[in-house]
Amino acid sequence: MGEDRWEVFDAELPLVGLRYGPQRTRMALVGLGRGDLLVMSPGGGLSEADWARVAEFGVPRWVLAPNHFHSAGIAAWKERYPTARVVAHPTAIPRLKTKVPGVEFEDVSLLAAALPPSVRLMHPPTTKQGETWLSMRVADGCAWFVTDGIVNETKLPGVVGGLMWLIGFRARLMVNPLFKRLFLGDLHAYQSWVLAGLDRDAPRLFIPSHGAVIQGGETTARLRAAVEAG
Repeated sequence: MGEDRWEVFDAELPLVGLRYGPQRTRMALVGLGRGDLLVMSPGGGLSEADWARVAEFGVPRWVLAPNHFHSAGIAAWKERYPTARVVAHPTAIPRLKTKVPGVEFEDVSLLAAALPPSVRLMHPPTTKQGETWLSMRVADGCAWFVTDGIVNETKLPGVVGGLMWLIGFRARLMVNPLFKRLFLGDLHAYQSWVLAGLDRDAPRLFIPSHGAVIQGGETTARLRAAVEAG
């Protein structure tokens, strides 16, 4: 478990990424003020050194499952921080309850009401798995943390990569083809919503759960092109 799994995007907020699992999926720790943390897309398999580093950034008060797939670490985080509240979009909660029995899932609207002005939840329309993103004000402007709706893989590995290619994945920034085909009710509505969000926020930092981070002045334009391409 190398140090490169940890990514500090903004030490002041803080906004921190942590890669986990064989696919190096990314989760995020987001500061909410007064030392409180939101854990977004909670991952599993953390070492004691990882848990110690989490504590350096604050105390997890909220654990957010960003859809009904990203549930790998929910039980571990709840066991480690039993007072943390676990939340998800109402669409995601029924399946999450079957995947993580014994954990109480609350409506994500409770978290939305508790967030500081610097952090905002984003719910893409017509998604079938309860997709939730975050928009955050950071030192360099605005950052987006996106789970499955947009990916930025730099290569498609091995046999799994071949299967991904057949599904429609490519080694580039793109709308997730599996998400688009199976978990999105209306592509046009989704595209319009994302493009409006880009106009509003003009993010300079894009942090995907799947793939490489994009940062700098071209971030918004690159996201716009990828979403418009469908």
